[in-house]
Amino acid sequence: MTSAPGPRGPAHKLKRAGDWLARAALACGGTVLVAMLALTCADVVGRYILNAPVNGKTELTRFLMAGLIAFALPLVTLRNDHITVDIFDNFFTRRLARTRDIGIDIICAISLLTLAWWVAFRARRLMDYGYVSDFLHLPLYPVAYFVSAMIALTGLALVVRTVLLVMTGPAARGRH
Repeated sequence: MTSAPGPRGPAHKLKRAGDWLARAALACGGTVLVAMLALTCADVVGRYILNAPVNGKTELTRFLMAGLIAFALPLVTLRNDHITVDIFDNFFTRRLARTRDIGIDIICAISLLTLAWWVAFRARRLMDYGYVSDFLHLPLYPVAYFVSAMIALTGLALVVRTVLLVMTGPAARGRH
C-alpha cells in the first residue's frame, strides 16, 4: 500500500515534519558552533592579550562538542548525508536497492535505539554517583542524557525514513 505523493498524504506530512526537525537541529547546532567560536576567541584574547585565559575552557569545549555532534546526528540522518560507499550500487535493481536500504535502516535504527538506552543507563549512573567535571565541577549526567536523547531521535528518524521509503516506492539509486 502506497500513499499518494500529493501534499495531503501521510508520506508528505512525515517528510515535512522531518524537514522541520532537520532545520531545528541545524539551527541549534549552528548556535553551539558559534558558542564554541566565541569561547575560543575569548580564550585567545584573554590568554595572549590580557594574560587571563578563560578558566575551564577545555571542559566547556568538550561539553559544546558533545552537543554539536549530538545535534548533527539527526540532521545528517534526516538528510541522508552519511558518508556511503556506493561502488556496488550499479549491481542492484531499484527493487533490490530499496529492500537493501530498508534493511540497513532497520538495523541502524535498532542499533541506535539500543545505544540510546545504554547511554541513558550510563547517564543515570553518572547522576547516581555524582560524577562532575574535573575543573568546573559541572555534573556530567545532563550531557549524557542529552546525547542519549539525540541518539534516540536519530533512531526514530531512521524509522521515519524507513516508513517513507516503504510508502513512497523505489529508491533513487540502483539500476532501472
